Amino acid sequence: MRALQYEAFGNPIDQVELVDVPKPQPKAGEVLLRLTHRAVNPADLLAIQGQYPILPDAFPAIPGGEAMGEIEALGEGVAGFEIGQRVVPLGGGGKWQESIVLSAEQIIPVPETVSSATAAQLIVNPVTVYVMMLEELDLKEGEWFLQTAAGSTLGRIAIQLAKLRGIKTVNIVRRREQIDELLALGGDAAFSTQDDNLLEQILEVTGGGVQGATDAVGGEMGLLALESLQHGGMLLSYGLLSGQSIPVDSVHMLFNEKSLKGFWLSAWFRRQPQAHINGVVTNVMTLMAQGQIVPPVEAEYDLADYAKAFEHMRTPGRSGKILLVG
Repeated sequence: MRALQYEAFGNPIDQVELVDVPKPQPKAGEVLLRLTHRAVNPADLLAIQGQYPILPDAFPAIPGGEAMGEIEALGEGVAGFEIGQRVVPLGGGGKWQESIVLSAEQIIPVPETVSSATAAQLIVNPVTVYVMMLEELDLKEGEWFLQTAAGSTLGRIAIQLAKLRGIKTVNIVRRREQIDELLALGGDAAFSTQDDNLLEQILEVTGGGVQGATDAVGGEMGLLALESLQHGGMLLSYGLLSGQSIPVDSVHMLFNEKSLKGFWLSAWFRRQPQAHINGVVTNVMTLMAQGQIVPPVEAEYDLADYAKAFEHMRTPGRSGKILLVG
């Protein structure tokens, strides 16, 4: 069967290659999945470059942390599932191949109303948005929320969830042409980093600042998000697209009782009881099944066209996820 693998850290286009590997077979309590759709996330490419906290223990390694597929075979003792059933595999990497074996406890059924392209994006962005907004920030109806990198897939999901919960959003993007897109999606306010007096505009439209914010950029954008908070507000830092740390003003933080906290979904999974994880994932899947959350897809590439997919990931202003199919 086909698989993408790499034998050393480096540029993904240079290091990854399409190879033929033996198809695994399920043991007792396991299922064999025929994967059909695989998300290409920044974390996947960072891992190939050796720049992510979770790296393979040995080479060759098969990347890919998020996918969906159909059950191809059931191991002895597996009940509650059937051949051909669509499911999402949880945990671990190795998803950029045609088939994979997992414990039956590591798969979640996909409702008929959820497309395969949507299901392949269940975990990384939708669950991150759900947890950051509703658990970590604990945002309530009528409150204001600000996000940087709002034109990303995650940012668009955040707008959908906020609109559903009655949370008002301020959305910061680099490209002015994305502003109308985000407002049409349901954003309450949107600004470009090219705008003058950006902080003043945010404070004016929100009536004094936002209750919670998320930042994927760092540097001056992270500082802007921090300064946009109301007294007692919290900023969650979940990315560093600029490659720069947020220049925190301790005095400003102290006397305004603001909080700056890091958020990493992998760490959240490790510290949560399995029952709570299952509950959150089920809630997100239900919203998808109802059409309330629909992660956008920009393009699909066959496994053999992985280099084109990686190049597409470099395109600025993408409005959806890149998927590997086949």
